[in-house]
Amino acid sequence: MSKKLLNKQLIKEILSLRIEEIDSINIPHFSLLNDIDKATKRIVEAVENKEKIVIVGDYDVDGVSSSAIMKLFFEKMGIDIEIVIPNRFIHGYGLTPAILEEIEADLIITVDNGITSFEAAEICKIRGIDLIITDHHTPKISTKCKMKSEELMEDGKWGMENEGLEFILPDAYAIINPKTSPDFPFKEICGAEVAWYLCAAIKKEMNLKIDLREFLDILAIAIIADVMPLTHMNRTLVNMGLKRLNRALRPFSGILAREFKEINSETIAFQIAPRINAAGRMESAYVAYNFLVSKNEEEAFRYYLELDRLNNLRKETEKEIFESIEIKDDDFILSFGDYHEGVVGIIASRLVHKYKKPAIVFSKKDNILKGSGRSLGNIDIFSLISECEELLEGFGGHKMACGLTIKKENFEKLKTALNEKIKKYGKDDFFIEDFVLGELPFSEIDLELLDIIKSFEPFGEANPKPKFISSAKIEHVQNLKDNHYKLILNQNGYFLPAVIFRYDGDFDEKITFKFSLSENNYYSREIQLIIEEIL
Repeated sequence: MSKKLLNKQLIKEILSLRIEEIDSINIPHFSLLNDIDKATKRIVEAVENKEKIVIVGDYDVDGVSSSAIMKLFFEKMGIDIEIVIPNRFIHGYGLTPAILEEIEADLIITVDNGITSFEAAEICKIRGIDLIITDHHTPKISTKCKMKSEELMEDGKWGMENEGLEFILPDAYAIINPKTSPDFPFKEICGAEVAWYLCAAIKKEMNLKIDLREFLDILAIAIIADVMPLTHMNRTLVNMGLKRLNRALRPFSGILAREFKEINSETIAFQIAPRINAAGRMESAYVAYNFLVSKNEEEAFRYYLELDRLNNLRKETEKEIFESIEIKDDDFILSFGDYHEGVVGIIASRLVHKYKKPAIVFSKKDNILKGSGRSLGNIDIFSLISECEELLEGFGGHKMACGLTIKKENFEKLKTALNEKIKKYGKDDFFIEDFVLGELPFSEIDLELLDIIKSFEPFGEANPKPKFISSAKIEHVQNLKDNHYKLILNQNGYFLPAVIFRYDGDFDEKITFKFSLSENNYYSREIQLIIEEIL
């Protein structure tokens, strides 16, 4: 943890070094994505011939947002398309044989999924359905190329040099994915951005007068929720999208603006995205999809209330399961039980955060375990489970997260294998960067500093909100509710308010703590410290 003594100018210099931003006119062109021209011509042909087009999405925020963008875009064209979002409890993830049994179509377009849908692609060919896959997830890589791909990802060169890799791809009519497009300069875009690019290509091909900026409000939610790096084109699109969200130009954003007043990256990450995700986690993602495409605020508010209910149910379910899990002294945490399938990913994240180890949590159904994993530091969880492919029924993901299915009889074998394979990583590989910039004296904390920090928003992946350390005397403690507290702190005659959430310990007279800055506008504009940890 850094002990560098900070001032306003130094903080500004440090934050400036993080940012790579491009003008909106310099956002990479859609034509740099492989197969997009071929896909566009097929879609235009389907539109002109009045063929049935079905969009198959996903049940998370990115997949729901992708589906909403496609629906709203085609509505502006005056074209009726069908949106199908799989149910995780019935169909599983993505374009599966199970979901295909419910689809009649001439053309299927996947959004935010499909890059590993090999069996479904074969079924589409047999049935005479043209399949266009739009996705952003990592494709399956041939065995002889795995070592090279791992080297590229470790060196940070994945985005520039992946043209040397040999991908194993489904036999689809067209596949649009930045990871399979050597000429596309920025690989870390989400599924909704790929779908948005496809809309741009269709607009150009058909010479439509549709302003694609209209969809940036939904796009911003997807980029932040899918934890894409907030740099390069993502930063530009999110900034533009946040402005549209705060102008409340759609029924759903009108509800969000009313509920949260100012919408920023943190509001999306910690308030909005969990509610949208809760639909697919607990019941059906159509609740979230219908919220985004609502025609009026009355309709949007009804869906919002349902999302809020499902999110509260999700939190209760998650808490109950998390507290029931017993952790052994392993380097790689694996657990299974009769857990609710929709929350295993969140529980894995909480385990990682608490124990500073990668974790996979499985939901058991009969003899099958469906798991979701999360990682930390430099530990590539996707690479690790790939090395255990012979024990798996199916898997997918990327460096920091994965999904997989195994037979119950293989659980202990997988646990043993992963705890053995993870030994190749050193202690430093488990380190979670806490993004503490240094020691910040109270004398430097004022509205000018707050405005400097706010100028580097949005904060998120690759541009984390800055944190600081300091020491102060506690002058007053107020219990807000449960174990949430408001403190008045004194450092050499400078007094500042602070809040700390979920704190179970006692307070010493003087504390050293890690914190971030926030703005409290309840009465007037004032600074408030958010204490993340007492050291």
